[in-house]
Amino acid sequence: MARRSVGFVYVLGNGDMPGLVKIGLSSLLPEDRARKGFTTFVPSPFEVLFRAVTSRRAELEKAVHNLLAPHRNQSNREFFRVSPEVAAESILKMRAEVDGIATWSEHSRILLRSGDRLLLSMRAGQIFALLAYPEMFASSATIVGMGQSHADGDTLEICTTDSPGHVAGFSDGDPGAEEDPVPFLNRTGTAANGAINGRERLVPGDRLLWMDESDEDGACTSVMFEANDYCQIVSRTRSPQFSPVDFPLLFNVCTAEGVPAAMTPAVRQALRLPMPRSWAPRHPDESDGWAAVANAVAPPTYWLPQLADPSHSRKRSRKEQKPRRRGTS
Repeated sequence: MARRSVGFVYVLGNGDMPGLVKIGLSSLLPEDRARKGFTTFVPSPFEVLFRAVTSRRAELEKAVHNLLAPHRNQSNREFFRVSPEVAAESILKMRAEVDGIATWSEHSRILLRSGDRLLLSMRAGQIFALLAYPEMFASSATIVGMGQSHADGDTLEICTTDSPGHVAGFSDGDPGAEEDPVPFLNRTGTAANGAINGRERLVPGDRLLWMDESDEDGACTSVMFEANDYCQIVSRTRSPQFSPVDFPLLFNVCTAEGVPAAMTPAVRQALRLPMPRSWAPRHPDESDGWAAVANAVAPPTYWLPQLADPSHSRKRSRKEQKPRRRGTS
């Protein structure tokens, strides 16, 4: 099975093209894509003005292009006569739909394997229930944690790994859980990755149930993520929210008391699911042979491989391909 990955939809500007921005997609870092666009036919290099991480870059780019179609410079080019601010807001607006729960819920149950990288775009009030089996042969799962998005456009990053030492959870009191694993979206540390407001972990066998109550008929939309390996979850916000006493509302702070009535059937159904295909204890005991969690900090390039310097990989590739000189006898 192909691994799930994230990419970018970006906004580029060029000083020799006033009033125009280019809105495109890339599996690479936008700077690397912009460098490829600087050819002998363009007098000056492109500048990355905005970028957004997405799990569905092709769908997001298409949605933004359709939204801004009246401002397209030419139908066969990705240039638009809008300000960088309008372009950026259009990307964020359409990401809320393209990476939102309605798209993910097309698959009622998603298995998370090592190497998967996902981004979920949330709206305020959506609830997450963390379900786990307390023991390997427990008769049923239990709710061991709750999470909530507090503003429209909040995002949840899910990165799956086979290295338990790399994952840390704020709710579990793990060391380093307050640190941002990917604080920037470029190599120079100038493109902030939004404000982190939560960091949690899943262990093999955990299930994360994402739920949203419709404003119209009160129905509940839900999607289940099942951890086959260890997962690092990071919540981010562009609009930090605060409690009445000015306490920051983190992802693991639920303003709702318990599970809302409309979401109860989805939770009950999830709790009735059979035992997951893999399992590990949430609080491992190394004396029992379980590997410890949160004891090996991974660099940002581990969680977002696009941050790695491509010149290094090219040098390694050329070195590996260089034929060895045969010895003489």
